[in-house]
Amino acid sequence: MIAEILKAQRKKRGQTQQEVAEIFNVTRQTVSNWENEKNYPDIPTLVAISDYYEISLDYLMKGDAKYMAKMANEARLLQTIRIGLFSGICGGALLIFSIISFLTASNGGRLENIIPVQLLIVIAAIWLCVIHFKNLKEEMAAPIRTAASVFLLAALFVTLLCLMIFILAAMGLIHF
Repeated sequence: MIAEILKAQRKKRGQTQQEVAEIFNVTRQTVSNWENEKNYPDIPTLVAISDYYEISLDYLMKGDAKYMAKMANEARLLQTIRIGLFSGICGGALLIFSIISFLTASNGGRLENIIPVQLLIVIAAIWLCVIHFKNLKEEMAAPIRTAASVFLLAALFVTLLCLMIFILAAMGLIHF
């Protein structure tokens, strides 16, 4: 639909693809690709096209099912990246906190002060996994979902392992 509209408007005004390219600051090949449905203009260019040809954005965008599908896929990808980054950053922070707790304990830190902190880290890791696996996982693309899931499970394992080591050390069963 966008391709047909762009081509029709260009021809209606008696313009070449090169002239249109100069108006919108793109290459002639880009205009050709738009008109042959090989790709689509970005949003700022669509706004400029809408203004130039005096066509509503609603008509340009919503009338083209392929374009709307492309926009939906791009929005889903951005959401996936956001969720994956959130999970990764939070999981990484929890891992770092656990490592700091372990280093503190192994350098003579008082376990009665470290265990409550590590317990909070474990609770945060469990909470993060629950959020990820119950709510966010379904919105993610498979490769990012897999990577984030494996990383979060590893973070949970490490935080739990540190807590168990600290508890065993406090009971006198192991020594640092």
